[in-house]
Amino acid sequence: MPILLALLYAIVPASASGQQPGYTPCTDSIADKPIIGRWLHDSVQTHGAFAGVRVWARLEIRADGEIVEDYFTEDPTAGRPIAFSRLFSTWTSGEFADPDPAKGAFPVMRLEPYLSQVYSPGSESYSSLRGGLLPVFRRFAVSDSKDELTLWGSAVLQLPGSASAMSYPSGLEIRHFRSERFGATSVETATWGQVRSQIR
Repeated sequence: MPILLALLYAIVPASASGQQPGYTPCTDSIADKPIIGRWLHDSVQTHGAFAGVRVWARLEIRADGEIVEDYFTEDPTAGRPIAFSRLFSTWTSGEFADPDPAKGAFPVMRLEPYLSQVYSPGSESYSSLRGGLLPVFRRFAVSDSKDELTLWGSAVLQLPGSASAMSYPSGLEIRHFRSERFGATSVETATWGQVRSQIR
């Protein structure tokens, strides 16, 4: 799928000649980035506890540097199903120069999870895991029409306390998310602010 170069230049810094391997965050404001919004992907799982089950993944990428990943067994656009799994992270975008020269440099999101939640139907509540989650990177691309976000699988590219970067793995799953084209209301914004103050 062709990628509008202007969009990528708006998201990531230009590659400098002789750039050192590793992550270079974009220093521009993220408020107007084309990846801001709510994105949806669905597929039938092929392995794990949900093998054979259709699962919807929804990403809400916010201009305040927060991202929420919700997973459902029902279409979240057709009602208000309960997410069986939730992951809260902070995010930045930038460019990763791979230590392998053959892979070059490419746009990535850096995600730093701070809260993971799993829903328990029996207690009708979430069990939470806070902290202890390593930052991960995900390659991404936005379509010309800005209505599709392509995300590669998550990878740990740098261990805490290490100055050296690892090569981005080949063969990771690639998912294509479609935009929900939503507009946050003042009520939604206020509610999210209250929830965020409670969980952080």
